[in-house]
Amino acid sequence: MYKGKRKNELTRNKRRKKSVTPVMVGLVMIIGFFVGIGSFSIGYNYMMADAEDEINTNTFSANDIAGQAQANLIGSDVDAVVTNINKLENGSSITFKNLKNDTTNIVNVTEKTIFPKAINEANIYVGDIFTYVFDKEKNLVELKECENAWTFNDIGARVNKTAKLIKFGSESKEHKDASYKYDENIISIRDKSGNSITLEKLSPLDTLKLTGYNNGIVDRVYSIQVVNGHGTVELKNINKIKNARVKIDNVDTTVSIGNPVLTLSEGTHTVLVTGRNISDIEKQVTVSEKTPAVLDLSNVVVSTGALTVYSNVEDYILYLNDKEYNEEESILLPYGEYKVIAQKDGYKTFTSTVTIDEDQNTLKVNMSRLKESGILSLNANPSEAEIYINDEYVGKGSVKVELALGSYIAKAVCDGYESQSKQINVSVDGQEISGSFDLKAK
Repeated sequence: MYKGKRKNELTRNKRRKKSVTPVMVGLVMIIGFFVGIGSFSIGYNYMMADAEDEINTNTFSANDIAGQAQANLIGSDVDAVVTNINKLENGSSITFKNLKNDTTNIVNVTEKTIFPKAINEANIYVGDIFTYVFDKEKNLVELKECENAWTFNDIGARVNKTAKLIKFGSESKEHKDASYKYDENIISIRDKSGNSITLEKLSPLDTLKLTGYNNGIVDRVYSIQVVNGHGTVELKNINKIKNARVKIDNVDTTVSIGNPVLTLSEGTHTVLVTGRNISDIEKQVTVSEKTPAVLDLSNVVVSTGALTVYSNVEDYILYLNDKEYNEEESILLPYGEYKVIAQKDGYKTFTSTVTIDEDQNTLKVNMSRLKESGILSLNANPSEAEIYINDEYVGKGSVKVELALGSYIAKAVCDGYESQSKQINVSVDGQEISGSFDLKAK
């Protein structure tokens, strides 16, 4: 019996525990809920009471956050680029763009502002990069050179306005194929005198000083200064030189005869001009950005060459550029082109041109008769025979006559002999034809 009773008590206890557990859990959750509400209410009232005099809104705005970020920078070194300079009656204000977070800050220049060596309000430009320090009154405490900015000088820069890139080509000394982004609203471009110019004024021939900053995301250029610019030189009268070739500083250079103007970097350059009708000339020209240089080639030293003349006639008169020359004379002429005229009685005037561009030069003078003809020579046996051409008596025994081009009948007649006839054709000017008659007795 004891065992049975003990077993029944254990069973009742287990049932009792099962029925009590859900009730306890529910009670704990209710108590926890009210305790949480009470704690939140106390904490909220505490925070509101603590900030009541400072914040009148329930949330922070973007301006509040930016302002707090600027406040955190008071007295600190800030790397920034100048985006605006406002001249005031009692000083000036400078707008800086933070190069690490793109926020802007306007600070006032005062008498106490400390500038780096050789820098003052007058020579600060948009696009300049500095490290600056400001105080809580937004006064510029100190302006420093930015150690994190980069700068270099090079040539070969080209502007890609579509991509907003400064790119360096093959002319570059150290930065070939390099490229840098730019912001057209911030970038400063100045000539050697510090005057503002446009990107279009830059040439790959210019030596440029670039200043920029890499914030870890983009490498951007903010300032371009022309260190050495470009200018032009005109090769005047180069069209008078045959097969002209030009070298600038020992580099072959293409020159347009129609527009012989070359663009070169500023400074002194060596110009070498060669051609078939001149002696080589080498000149030093100084190119300036403001004043175009001119190299006049009209008075270059000209080379000379010998001229040998071949002609199909003798005793003619030869003129070269209206100057008379004897056919047996040795002719030595300066390089160039000459007008040729040859004349002889009974011949058409010969006209042509000849170019003297080598040590030895030749000229062929072919003159034609005013009336083209040939020479006919005839012999007859016996010598007393009379000779006729087209029934016109021309002589006895042996004759020599000039005939115009065409066909003729030559005939030999003598008493006691049978007459003979021949057809003669003169077809080429200057042709010489010979023939003979051997008459038979009757």
